[in-house]
Amino acid sequence: MNQELYNEAVQSGILSKKLISTLLECMEYSSISFINWSVEVLRIIKTRLDRGDKITDEVSGITYTTDTFHDFVEKNFSSYIVSQVFSSPKKAEKIYFSLEACEDGYNLIMADSSKNKTYEWISSLSERFSLVQMIATGIVYVKDVKNNTYQPFISEKGKYCRYDQEKGRIVELM
Repeated sequence: MNQELYNEAVQSGILSKKLISTLLECMEYSSISFINWSVEVLRIIKTRLDRGDKITDEVSGITYTTDTFHDFVEKNFSSYIVSQVFSSPKKAEKIYFSLEACEDGYNLIMADSSKNKTYEWISSLSERFSLVQMIATGIVYVKDVKNNTYQPFISEKGKYCRYDQEKGRIVELM
């Protein structure tokens, strides 16, 4: 994200208004890159406090202790971020992401629910196999119902395929 702000979190005894506002602004976005950057910076600050560094918040004027920093994170960030910063990896909260098309590929966006669908059913080939498409990409997969596994449907020319609903057929991607 921002190397200058990252370096500030690593080295400075004062967390600038810019760093604090950038961290708080990240909560307005649900993209994995913003979330991961926030978690990484907050973990660094927590680690520094754990080892005894004196770190002051330029906005509030508070010189953080481990407890006051925990309160700050809990008050201003999602429970997911709090769990990533303060819980052991085994106890950290799990969050789900969905794919959203963008100019250069796909963004991972925090999902509203763990129940979001990833695949959409096209048809059943047999009792064991179904054709499904990944909702975000339109790529067709063969789902093994027995093992609950997915493999991309590859044409005889070795190309990925998508389902064209209007034509009612599977077409190769160029």
